[in-house]
Amino acid sequence: MADDAELAFLQAQQQEYDPSVAYTTNDAPADQEEYDPNTAYSPHVSDQSASMPESAANTPPPAADGEGEIGLQPQPAPTSADASAAPTPSKRPRTVGGFVDESEDEDEEPATQPKAASGTLLNAPGAAAASPQRSFTNTPNNTLPTPHVQLHSAQDQAAASFSASVTVQEPVPSIATSLLNGNAPVPDATKPGAPDPLTVASARQSAAPATPAPTSASLPKARLPQDRVGILEDRIAEDPRGDIEAWLSLIEEHRRRHKHDDARAAFERFLAVFPTAGEQWVEYIAFETELDELSKVEHIFGRSVPLAPYVALYSSYIDFIRRRYNLTTDPNGQNRQIIIQAYEFVLGQVGIDVAAGKLWLDYIEMLKTGPGILGGTNWQDMQKMDTLRKVYQRAVSIPHNATMEIWRDYDKFEMGLNKATGRKHLQEKSPSYMTARSAINVLDNNITRGVNRTTLPKLPPAPGFDGHEDYMNQVKLWKNWIHWERSDPIECATDDRDLYNKRVLHLYKCALMPLRFWSELWYEAAEWCFENGLPTEGDKFLADGIEANPESCLLAFKKANQVELRTDFEDGQPGVVAKGKAVREPYMNLLDTLYDLTAQVKKREEHSIARAREQFEAQKMADEAARTIAQRNADDADDDDEVQIARRLKEKDDAFQTQLQAISAGYNAQTHVLKKTLTYAWIALMRAIRRVQGKGNPKEDIAGFRGVFTEARKKGKLLSEAYVASALIEHHCYQDPAAQKIFERGMKLFPEDEQFALEYIKHLIKLNDSTNARAVFETVVGKLTAKPENIHRAKSLFVFFHEYESQFGELTQITKLEQRMTTLFPEDPQLYRFSQRFAGPTFDPTTVRPIISPRTQMKPVMPSIMSSVEEPMPAIPPQIREEQQRLVSPGLTNSPHLGNLLPVGQSPKRPLEDADDSAQPRKLARGESPLKGAAGRRLDAARRNMATGGSAPVGLPQGVNFLLGIIPPAHTYRETRFKAEGLVNLLRGVASIPLPAAQGQLQPQRWGTTPTTAQQLASIQEKYGNPHAHPGGLAWGP
Repeated sequence: MADDAELAFLQAQQQEYDPSVAYTTNDAPADQEEYDPNTAYSPHVSDQSASMPESAANTPPPAADGEGEIGLQPQPAPTSADASAAPTPSKRPRTVGGFVDESEDEDEEPATQPKAASGTLLNAPGAAAASPQRSFTNTPNNTLPTPHVQLHSAQDQAAASFSASVTVQEPVPSIATSLLNGNAPVPDATKPGAPDPLTVASARQSAAPATPAPTSASLPKARLPQDRVGILEDRIAEDPRGDIEAWLSLIEEHRRRHKHDDARAAFERFLAVFPTAGEQWVEYIAFETELDELSKVEHIFGRSVPLAPYVALYSSYIDFIRRRYNLTTDPNGQNRQIIIQAYEFVLGQVGIDVAAGKLWLDYIEMLKTGPGILGGTNWQDMQKMDTLRKVYQRAVSIPHNATMEIWRDYDKFEMGLNKATGRKHLQEKSPSYMTARSAINVLDNNITRGVNRTTLPKLPPAPGFDGHEDYMNQVKLWKNWIHWERSDPIECATDDRDLYNKRVLHLYKCALMPLRFWSELWYEAAEWCFENGLPTEGDKFLADGIEANPESCLLAFKKANQVELRTDFEDGQPGVVAKGKAVREPYMNLLDTLYDLTAQVKKREEHSIARAREQFEAQKMADEAARTIAQRNADDADDDDEVQIARRLKEKDDAFQTQLQAISAGYNAQTHVLKKTLTYAWIALMRAIRRVQGKGNPKEDIAGFRGVFTEARKKGKLLSEAYVASALIEHHCYQDPAAQKIFERGMKLFPEDEQFALEYIKHLIKLNDSTNARAVFETVVGKLTAKPENIHRAKSLFVFFHEYESQFGELTQITKLEQRMTTLFPEDPQLYRFSQRFAGPTFDPTTVRPIISPRTQMKPVMPSIMSSVEEPMPAIPPQIREEQQRLVSPGLTNSPHLGNLLPVGQSPKRPLEDADDSAQPRKLARGESPLKGAAGRRLDAARRNMATGGSAPVGLPQGVNFLLGIIPPAHTYRETRFKAEGLVNLLRGVASIPLPAAQGQLQPQRWGTTPTTAQQLASIQEKYGNPHAHPGGLAWGP
């Protein structure tokens, strides 16, 4: 919706190009240069828009009704006299046995409805135009930032749902590939069929909304509790892509009531939204099969098989073919040939799937029952043997859940015919089998563990909400599987490139069934196709992804990029125009979707506020009635009671207003994100059209990017980034003075947008126009700092201008600016602000501390020496231990480059045993404390003998010690290490098992049960302690 200032701005340009040359609502004087939105345009603004402004600081004021379209004037609302003159629809109640029957589940609505519902609840200005209903979804390209008000708390103020119109796209009926034709028994995988023509009529009937869509902000009529179908229809209308449970419940409800046409229509509507839901295709087929509608089943197969590579769907197709073509009544073998063709088609489509083992086994069993005898010598026997051998060899080369079983069967098959020839065939296929076997082991044990192979897609939950972690875990598992498959685990990329491409494409399709609404996966699949020479498949992925995620900017931009890369357009102006239209198409579809989502968010906000207001009024009336009854029964009234009642009423009113503000804040956050997405989509379209058509002229066939900018302002809901992008394109690409005009008009449209002001200031500084840059800075900063709640928004302007003044300004200006910053932002240190004068983007000279004395300032950090030889080293927390090990290398003391920098010190003493921990610590160890008595004399004699007999043993060289020191310690290895204490504990457990003694025979000796071993273990425990001792003590065997 365009705004009044925008329209006035568009009226102000005439002679040379500016943002509004092609968008004028009335003739303005040619020399009009001044901008006055009050005199240029005065739109009609609804009371509702004024009472609930959108909380986007850089959003222009809302425009008049009509969404900014030229020539569309708001229609006058019907007066009260007209409303009273209009006939009021009435419905005569139905009576049963003289009583009014109000319990019917499916009451019909009145034959006529009023043209416009009352909008007095929210002051809605007239009836709203009907638009296609889409649900607002949190896709990866449409996520919400963390607002100041929590969205879930703002939107969960009321629990009731509202009904809205449902737009169902009905495909044009077409004739699917017939299965009755013996020459073509399988559906065409390249031409998906259309819905069954017999079900189109019922689909149209059921596609109508359960209740008429409200034409104002008033709440719809509440459903009766027994109207289960209507409740489910309302849920589906409100959230068609997210509420899968409502879809499935609706289908089940129709089937339970034996309303087959309604169930069929519900199936069609569901599959139109989720065309790759293989599980529901199978349910739909089973539903029609139970009704013996074989022709419809045939048509469903023609539509579903090309869309969903689901093994269960293909298995049901094989069952259908085998049912239709009976082998027991097949004298000439035609039915068998049709079934074989069906099997070949199915295995060609999903035979490479991990779950396709049963299909291969059934095919082999079917071939075994064919005419001919294995081991025979006539042509029919030999033909059967060759056919089975080919199928066996194909099956054992593919990793699936029956690979090993089929290999064992193949081994028996070959060895049963001829052992010599069989060994030859087995040896030829053994490498392929071993590769497939190793691949299936990796798949079963690692890759596919935890992967949910459902075909019912789920919208990705928003970050921080329920289900987000599980959804992202599934995305991670699927991507891991795809990465493994792309690494060519069965080694076929070189010899059979087609098979490699087929396997990767099949896995992408399987992953996109549950992750249909994860647009990044669609992009990755398309990009892989383009990189591997599969442009047709890549375009198909993009088209299907955009159909599933019409709000995805990623897929729309990629589609437009591929169109722009095309070179098949003709030369000259017609080719430029045609290419521009082709490039615009993905962008315009995206923009239409985003505009619809914005309107739906606004409508959802109005309904939420109306629902909250209705509940508040009902509660208020109930409290008033209860208070009236209490006062009537009371003997006398007290003035204090009246004061308390008034105080409680005021508290409730304040709480209600806070609730309304929270609801509006939550929805405004969503609207702001959508507006920003719209803005950047328009910017992307402007840049693309500039590359294709150049500057252009909005009044000519080649409108160029200027025409796109004009159209964007007509549609409205733009933020300041669009003006910045357009102005910079004008400046950098064409050096056109229109850039300055766009910035000037943008400053009038967004006077308090700090980011736009910052870009404008940068632009002026590039033009060496420091005077105007300072003027813009002072103007915007003055407006922002005038309001205390907006002071923080001006900080980016101060920081940039402080940097500019520090580099090119005068000292007095720098000092004054820093004083202002100190006043406005007292939390910033004065030292930091001063140092920023001299700092660059990557270096700050004020923080440098030169090395004056290497010996003093670069002394290596030595490991701390134990304070006492009696006490062991205290336990260090893991995080501190890791930090110390990262900072201090174990080989630092042995580095050959340190030389004489290392201080001379004594080596630390070895700590005592753990058994002495309970004893009182003795004195600190002295470096030269002599031992007394005989022990001291022996130690002194040994030292003298060593000195006279020769020098001390020579240690390892310094380089070796350094190498051993820089090797990472043992705890950094993740591999399993030998644990001695675990072995000791195991031996203790073995020793406690009693052994029965046989009569007349010697008791066999077992490890850990002999007295000698027990004594050794006891001595070890006595010496080194038993940290894992059992409470009951040791129990050794005899």
